[in-house]
Amino acid sequence: MKKDEELMFSDDDTDHTQRKKHDEFVKKWGFSYNDMLDLDNSIAMFILPRIAYFLKNNICIPSVFTKIADDGKVENEEQARQQWNSILETICDGFHLYLEKSFSDFTDEEKELWNKAKKYLIDYFECLWY
Repeated sequence: MKKDEELMFSDDDTDHTQRKKHDEFVKKWGFSYNDMLDLDNSIAMFILPRIAYFLKNNICIPSVFTKIADDGKVENEEQARQQWNSILETICDGFHLYLEKSFSDFTDEEKELWNKAKKYLIDYFECLWY
């Protein structure tokens, strides 16, 4: 762990030394040490644009939302797609809210949205594929 501590910054470092330590840290760990200062926001900022893109560009409906008829066709495909898109929109809305407003300032309704967004992300995590 001592070697990892050497990659972290101190007040005595010059700009050049800080940049070198930063680059070494990123090379070793694959992320910036700055991400750790506000890890929840860093993770939310990673998730939100990807889910938003996925929502606009997904072409599949997870099988948990569909039923296959005897003829092999998907029953209520449009309804299933709307349900899936609604879940993705809720995740986006919740993460957007989290990044825009301090959690301590959330109204009860906003807390409900945020909790629903987190639950959906967990519940449907395995459904996030093309």
